Amino acid sequence: MTKQLLAVLREGFEGPADDVTFYLDSNAGLRSTLASLTPEEASRNFAGNSVAAHAHHLLFSFAAFGDFIAGEPGKHDWNESWRVAEVDDAQWAKLQGDLARGYDELRQRIEANADRNGDALAGSFSAVTHLAYHIGAIRQKVAALRAS
Repeated sequence: MTKQLLAVLREGFEGPADDVTFYLDSNAGLRSTLASLTPEEASRNFAGNSVAAHAHHLLFSFAAFGDFIAGEPGKHDWNESWRVAEVDDAQWAKLQGDLARGYDELRQRIEANADRNGDALAGSFSAVTHLAYHIGAIRQKVAALRAS
């Protein structure tokens, strides 16, 4: 089960593998979606927040879910996760790099802990589901921004 969870998480962040897709179209992973945006596009508020806000929220969530999955549920202020709304070139590049590192850490924590107990497994499913939701929200924002 952990192997499949990691495959679905991978698809969400990196995009579908060449030979199989679980829920995304080709080139629809978080990494490629964010890489296609300029900092100005990522910072544009559409329907209440920006793509940059969603990206920062996901970065925060990777750490929070990872801690929970590893049995270290420290205090995480989810309101703080939405504090970034706009980014410049350097901030956008840093945020994307931080997301890649956060994703790698989350993968490692799921791989090491998902089968430890019911809470760790539920946290792993929650992390994947949360990522999938935000990919959909981000891709809808990107489509709307480009259509306007």
